[in-house]
Amino acid sequence: MILLLAMAYPATIAVLFYLAFLRPVQQQQKKQREQLLSLRVGDEVLTQAGFLAVIKEVLVPEEPGPTILILDLGGIEVRAVASAIIQRRSPEKARQVAATSERQEMREQVSP
Repeated sequence: MILLLAMAYPATIAVLFYLAFLRPVQQQQKKQREQLLSLRVGDEVLTQAGFLAVIKEVLVPEEPGPTILILDLGGIEVRAVASAIIQRRSPEKARQVAATSERQEMREQVSP
């Protein structure tokens, strides 16, 4: 009986560790992989560097390797690896950000 309890305790700790730490990380990685696979031309994305950009082109290599994206940063074209994308911005959020930046530009033009 004592031997059974002695074996059950480490097994219980291992299961709790898996459920508390490893499984959430695996789920997040899976979600990010799915998002990267669904990126399309015209999507607005947020990069790890904090840039908001629009995807102009997706270059998938013939041999195994990183997928390259050509991003438009408002007139500047940048090449980035697909794994540098943190999230895809929803169209509503993109419109809100654009409207906010337009209002700021108007205020700057009006104020002396």
